[in-house]
Amino acid sequence: MQAASGVVIGLTTEVLAPPWYEGRERYQLFSDYSACLRRADAQLLLIPGDTPVADLPTLLDRLDGVLATGGDDADLRPLGGPPPTADCKPVPASQQVMNLALSRLLLEREMPLLAVCFGMQMLGLSHGSGFEQHLDTHAAHAGGVEHEVRLASGCRLAQWLGSESLRVPSFHHQALTDAGGGPLTGTGWAADGTLEALEHPQHPFAVGVQWHPERAPDSPASIALFSRFVAAAKAYRKSSP
Repeated sequence: MQAASGVVIGLTTEVLAPPWYEGRERYQLFSDYSACLRRADAQLLLIPGDTPVADLPTLLDRLDGVLATGGDDADLRPLGGPPPTADCKPVPASQQVMNLALSRLLLEREMPLLAVCFGMQMLGLSHGSGFEQHLDTHAAHAGGVEHEVRLASGCRLAQWLGSESLRVPSFHHQALTDAGGGPLTGTGWAADGTLEALEHPQHPFAVGVQWHPERAPDSPASIALFSRFVAAAKAYRKSSP
């Protein structure tokens, strides 16, 4: 059934390839993301994780917003950083290049972006954020652990979710250490100081969350977040020529 809104959201996919995955190279996307977006009244298109950067503008012309999904680990070497630690499982270079370019392009276009976990990390790294490859407190963030996030007073997320505190499901061992020196602002933190949310205050909807809202689809916070995202995409669609 066609979504009543007609809004089309692109979802990034992972690239699974040796040496971390057996068998032939392939794409992956957990269906939890799709279910949450359909519930919010959006249609979906999948963005292959190794899409050439030159193809992104034409692809984005067909979309009203992008959900940058989770994945494995960032590789800091192409960004002038250190090699991966033994705890890391870096994504293929093509996936990282695509996601970094996609984050920049979405901000330039002022197209709605919801960036989750790895997606948030790519958003931050594309704008100069610092990065921690393996958190000392990783056990408090991995494997679906639920923990509290405190949001900055008055930030958009706090307004949209109706609270400055929420409990979230967490599946990561890496994290951004700051929002970088560009347009992004840190707006959410775990009790141990881990950065959990980013926003672009001047952008219609550019939000990164380190947690996985799609893994708690029935929580009021997740429902509000996906609904606001699709509403922003609907507004973008109406404003586009």
